[in-house]
Amino acid sequence: MDTYIEVAGQGDIAETVVEQRAALTLTVKASKAEAAFEEATRLRNDTIRALKAAGLGSDEISEGGRDTWQPWYRRKSAGQEVSHRVLLRCRDTQRLYLAIDALQPLFENARHSLSVDMLQPRFDASAEAESAARAAAIQQARARAQVIAREAGVSLGSVAQVEELGADAERTGSYGDYGFAMAAAAPLAASAADDFEAIDGASRVRRLRFRVRFLIS
Repeated sequence: MDTYIEVAGQGDIAETVVEQRAALTLTVKASKAEAAFEEATRLRNDTIRALKAAGLGSDEISEGGRDTWQPWYRRKSAGQEVSHRVLLRCRDTQRLYLAIDALQPLFENARHSLSVDMLQPRFDASAEAESAARAAAIQQARARAQVIAREAGVSLGSVAQVEELGADAERTGSYGDYGFAMAAAAPLAASAADDFEAIDGASRVRRLRFRVRFLIS
């Protein structure tokens, strides 16, 4: 039976935001269900057209589903609510914000509302950074195993097994990242492109963890 030392090692990867994501919830209130459904569909279609006209591509806009709600105590008033959700993803933060701002004229009607929820952005790192982090994790595991082997009076041999334990990523504090979110009743007023002060996107550290088994003799 082989004898071994089993230790854990970890390596860090610095990642940056490469794509912002948002969920738009478009809600219409009406007294009759038929009117609410028809008006909500028109609002959805107008929203998609406005987003495209503002610079978002078809590949940056996707369907998020529909929801309806009618509380029993408001059946005789504007109590029927129909919501459509539109999902956005964009690598250009400024272009995304300007597209959302451009929706303002569609929500001047008091029975129309827009909720903007920033979803977790997509982070990425280079393939070289991934490889370097894995190598660092194995090197750290070997260094730990060597200390244990020396104290135990045995010789450290080759790697017998490597198991990836997953990864942990720190929170950045940006909207949508691990529970942080933004919601608004209506979009902000449209702003000129040159009013947007560009800064670097959020970054985080993702930690890879491995369990490594070394043979000993």
